[in-house]
Amino acid sequence: MTNTSTLVPFPAGRARRPTTLVVGIAATTAAGGLAAAGWGRFELATLGALLLVLVGSQLPIARTRAIILATLLLVPDIPSGASAGFYVRWSRGLTLSNFVVPVVAVPLLLGATLAGNRIMPARWPGLARWCYWLLAWCLLTLLVPWARGEVSAAEGTTLLAHLGKLALFIWIGVAMAGELKEWRELQRVLYVGIVVNTVVGLMQAAGWLAVYSPLGELQPGLGVRVSGLFYDANMYGVLCAWALLWLASVQPAPGWRRRTHLALLAGVAVNLLAAGSRAGYLALGAGAVVMAWYGGAQAVRRAATALVLLALVFPIESWQRLAAASETVRQSWEHQTVVEPDPNDVSTQERLTSMREALRQIARHPWLGLGFGRALYLGVPAISDGASVRSAGEASFNGAQDMGLSVLAETGPIGLAMFLIAIAEPWRRLRPHFVDEDVARLAGFAGLLAACFTIEALWNTRLLALVVLLTASGGGV
Repeated sequence: MTNTSTLVPFPAGRARRPTTLVVGIAATTAAGGLAAAGWGRFELATLGALLLVLVGSQLPIARTRAIILATLLLVPDIPSGASAGFYVRWSRGLTLSNFVVPVVAVPLLLGATLAGNRIMPARWPGLARWCYWLLAWCLLTLLVPWARGEVSAAEGTTLLAHLGKLALFIWIGVAMAGELKEWRELQRVLYVGIVVNTVVGLMQAAGWLAVYSPLGELQPGLGVRVSGLFYDANMYGVLCAWALLWLASVQPAPGWRRRTHLALLAGVAVNLLAAGSRAGYLALGAGAVVMAWYGGAQAVRRAATALVLLALVFPIESWQRLAAASETVRQSWEHQTVVEPDPNDVSTQERLTSMREALRQIARHPWLGLGFGRALYLGVPAISDGASVRSAGEASFNGAQDMGLSVLAETGPIGLAMFLIAIAEPWRRLRPHFVDEDVARLAGFAGLLAACFTIEALWNTRLLALVVLLTASGGGV
């Protein structure tokens, strides 16, 4: 399966007057002058939002979507501390993209709407629709412990903020897809996003840039785990696997385009290896199986060749982590307890421990679950021998590190059923309209779902918006 492709320029059309350049210069000048005159942050933020509304009303809708996608791909996920009190217990707080993306996207889309553009599809993608049903159920599961006094007002506000954040990013993902019959209008931005993240990842691997992920610590034989412009090295590894499958499915025109494309393919493969993410390897393997099944054997060979060649220059310890994880899981299954055969394989032990704890929490709360976000964002007392561990310093349950188990533990079987229906929708959507790039995107989505067995990938807002876009815009909306 090959697909001769070149980068597709933005759709023809000129911005209406006043031009974007004039607006940008005026906005920059006005902001500088007002700041010098003593205007505070609130006044400047309000002015900036109004100017973005004006820009959105002047740009063609395709270019507006491209700007939003660029923001989603290129804003660095620098941790923002406690994030105005909306704290994630197992993290270092929300990151910059949680604030910048909505601040840019919402005014631009409002301006586009005021100018008469239609930004939403006539029928929303099934993934987005069922995610909203799931979020509505999440709210109900949260109200129950809140009414019982098990959730404080501050904790409830934090959880509602995270719920609203997920809803907003789903909406942004749908707005980016719009009424597009295919996703090529955004292809150039996707290429730019992949190129920039690849370069950043290579610089992180070389030690020239810091990583944003808390998983970017030094590990034996691995060095720094790169994360690109994203916060988590595991999620970045999954995105690298998706990008690798897509790039391998495209055969660009001969000449410099092909050479550049192959260099980018190799760079993404280096990033995947340097991320040191077994979730990324799992995503690539699952995606490759799906791609090969639907006729993409040549693309799978390209991706595999790039990885094998590059793996030769990486320390063998990076592959031994896979064997260590396999051995940990095997012994744990045989002995029905958590076993740690390799002292350098702590993460597998932690995942198995959290999954077993999730099963205990599910048995304790079988119908409505703990309530949305209580484990993942706040942490709840772990259960030991049938009793909750409440003493200071004892274990806390912060999610299963498995998407399905976390959804079941927090929202019960109804929430899990809604989640399964949501993730099944892209398969029904893409398969009847297969073209080469649809197969690659479906393979990437399959890889993401496989990685969800080890990370709660779809509760990451930035990744969720990208998934909604990438699975909604193919084969008609």
